[in-house]
Amino acid sequence: MQERLCDTQLENCRAPLLNLIRNEQQGIDVAFWYMTDAWYSIEIIKRWKAGVPVRVLVDTRANVKYTVNAQRLQDLKDAGIPMRNKASGTNLHWKMMLFNGQNTVEFSKANYGPYAFGGERPGDDEAVYFSTDSNLTNSFRTRFDDLWIDTT
Repeated sequence: MQERLCDTQLENCRAPLLNLIRNEQQGIDVAFWYMTDAWYSIEIIKRWKAGVPVRVLVDTRANVKYTVNAQRLQDLKDAGIPMRNKASGTNLHWKMMLFNGQNTVEFSKANYGPYAFGGERPGDDEAVYFSTDSNLTNSFRTRFDDLWIDTT
């Protein structure tokens, strides 16, 4: 796969994302505004427990509107997964997962909710982008690292 645009109105875009999580062996970087679908957190925690490094950028300000997000964050925290909170400036509307060993990035405007990726029913009007283009994955990798080390 070089590039793939998944249309949540027509297909289940959750399945390929879960497969990427399940198949990652080297490291997963995750950033999101909110995650209310436990499928993602459960699979990420499983990879963490299997010894795959995971880092998560979050924005706890989303908890006010999306209360289930607080539980997903607690699940990740309880598993011991390193997380950084973006607490200043604008919201963290960066929704992406980077799979280092597979050199693949998934990103979109879709939050990690139960219907945004078209799981059990047609999803919201979203488009989910998957890419293995090294220019793109390396750009996301660099930007994630920049945000990860920025403690202000």
